[in-house]
Amino acid sequence: MRKQPDERPDATADPEVTADPEVTANPKATADPEGTADEEMAAQLSELVRRLSRRLRQGSTRRLELFGLSDGQARVLRLVARSETPPRMSDIAHRIEVVPRSATTVVDCLVSKGLVLREIDPEDRRSVLVRLTDHGRRLVEEMGRDRDAVALELFGRLPRADRTVLLDRLAQVAPAEPGPTRSDQGPPATSVPSGPIR
Repeated sequence: MRKQPDERPDATADPEVTADPEVTANPKATADPEGTADEEMAAQLSELVRRLSRRLRQGSTRRLELFGLSDGQARVLRLVARSETPPRMSDIAHRIEVVPRSATTVVDCLVSKGLVLREIDPEDRRSVLVRLTDHGRRLVEEMGRDRDAVALELFGRLPRADRTVLLDRLAQVAPAEPGPTRSDQGPPATSVPSGPIR
């Protein structure tokens, strides 16, 4: 007997099971659309924050040049100013994420400019504290006004209501960091003379 041809329909000819060319060309099309949208939005936010940070740094750098300070020196100066008590050198190195030797170099430059003093820690005489001078404190205040002016140039174009919303949202994802603190000030510290700057 002659074998009858298989008359079952070919699956590839069925329009319901035909491969979707869009899915084949783009495997991500099968991914969670909400998850993909969230990732894209996060990337856009990251890029905007990066661009804003760069513009703020550029504006601040131009102004810091008037004071003869580098970005790193200005950062340490502001860190000392925010501290409730004079921070240890080790605290400064930890907060700016550098090795202690690098922090010492920055502080030595600030000492040479008359902006900070180094003092022996009365609680641990092997440690050194860093304290602002009056000149350093005045300079921090001037730097703060200049930073505010640069920020106003960028954000002042937004309506006040929009700035309020932006401030609230950014505060949620980037809360303010306190300066390094010490639980007990102890007795007055002894001044440590600075060495020559190399």
